[in-house]
Amino acid sequence: MSLIEQRNRFLSFAFAAADVLVETDREGNVLYAAGATAALGEPPLEDSREAFARRLDPTSRPIMKALLRGMRPGRRSGPARVSCNGRAANLSGWFLGSDDRIRWTLSFESATQPDEVDPDAFARSAETALQEARRQGKSMQMSVLRISGIEEIETRLGPDDAEMLCHAVQSECQLAVGSDGVARAVDGNRIALIHSSDCNVAGLRRSIVKILQAHGFPDASVSIDSMNDAEDVEPEIAVRAFIHAVNEAADSAEGLNITSLKEAASLMMQEASRQMNRLRTSIAGRTFEPYAQPIINLRSGNVRHYELLLRLPDGGSIDASVGFAESTGVIREIDMAMTEMALNFLLEHDNAPNLAVNLSGNSLSDKAWTDKFLGLLEDVRIDRSRLCFELTETATIKKVHEVNSVIQKVRDRGHRVCLDDFGTGSASFQYLRDFPADIVKIDGSFVERVGKTDRDTALLKGMIAVCQDLGAETVAEKVETKAQAAKLKAMGVTLGQGYYFGKPIPLETVLDPNHKANRAA
Repeated sequence: MSLIEQRNRFLSFAFAAADVLVETDREGNVLYAAGATAALGEPPLEDSREAFARRLDPTSRPIMKALLRGMRPGRRSGPARVSCNGRAANLSGWFLGSDDRIRWTLSFESATQPDEVDPDAFARSAETALQEARRQGKSMQMSVLRISGIEEIETRLGPDDAEMLCHAVQSECQLAVGSDGVARAVDGNRIALIHSSDCNVAGLRRSIVKILQAHGFPDASVSIDSMNDAEDVEPEIAVRAFIHAVNEAADSAEGLNITSLKEAASLMMQEASRQMNRLRTSIAGRTFEPYAQPIINLRSGNVRHYELLLRLPDGGSIDASVGFAESTGVIREIDMAMTEMALNFLLEHDNAPNLAVNLSGNSLSDKAWTDKFLGLLEDVRIDRSRLCFELTETATIKKVHEVNSVIQKVRDRGHRVCLDDFGTGSASFQYLRDFPADIVKIDGSFVERVGKTDRDTALLKGMIAVCQDLGAETVAEKVETKAQAAKLKAMGVTLGQGYYFGKPIPLETVLDPNHKANRAA
């Protein structure tokens, strides 16, 4: 192959992966540019010999500087998310070390990033980083970077510039922890970090203070609290202990005051043990009180059925304990108890309205549990249409075929099945494909945004249309106002649930002839 052919091949590969190719010196001044350079403004970049960072939007320039500082021979720096003339792009740089030139690729995004962020992404990345570091004999730490003094950031900078400033801080963190570490935002003020013990966290703190000051926050302060890795604790437990400690620190408005993951894990397990004993005592003694929330036909205003909810003996919601119950397996005991309670209630009261019981993916994935569950349904002497089952936490299901077989047996017995929280990471179109449902409950986050933007409306209409094409009814949850109910009805949603129609009430109350939950959209 001739040199010209080799050149053309590599250029083809390069432009297949990026929109713009730029070569700079070590200070970031442009020496050569090719590709869609017109997107970076005038004069033509290839003739400018100016600092490449000047062609980026002001909030992205600190990111470029951070990438330059992090350059090491033979390694890539980035990709980092930047903005050029308001258009989002990914920037990466390569410094081969054989000369003083840095080669950059800039790839414009064709669509905006999704609003929802996978909540488990940090945990998975952190576990992998710890496992690899331990394998190599590296000493690691987990840290939380907390920023104060940037209140009302969107009001002061505007949404776009505020977002880019957050990306600049995030990129600085990722560069500091290196390719072996992890940096992910916890919320608007905190970033969780996994890094080697020799990471220059003091330098990172100073760099971020400078970025914040350059963007008009002279009084902003940055603190970093760290915890040492404990190698005799499994990576999964270590990460969970770290997240637990981070949340505890946030709740108490204090920094991390635990210096060892062992201690954090011990505290977490003690709290888990207390919660488990409390839940199991309530379940075994049936001392919890079932509540019910109405689900209304949007056209007629009549109650279709009530969703059965659980309240602890003190009247408190169990919502705060659901995540714990899922992770420990106690949710299986809860699901079985709620199913038995619903069946007994319907058997004892012929005039009772229809009910819906939640079933976790955790429960449905356990063969011993499903055998007992199906056996319980086998002997039921009620009209099967009076009891519906809602599938929750379907993302935890690994053996899709086996679980789907259980769901089909439930449907074959005459019970309807509802897929909960459709549209979120836990119940996407994939799960609608894997688990055919009679009813689909649209996640409340979409209901809250109904009619706010054309994009939100288009997404919601698309979900409704898919469900209609599959022959499934739709339920909109978290309906708070008459206007929301009317818009959802006009868009074709079948059923509604939320405070507009009625708050959860003690189950026995639904038998009261004076109780009314009817309200048309």
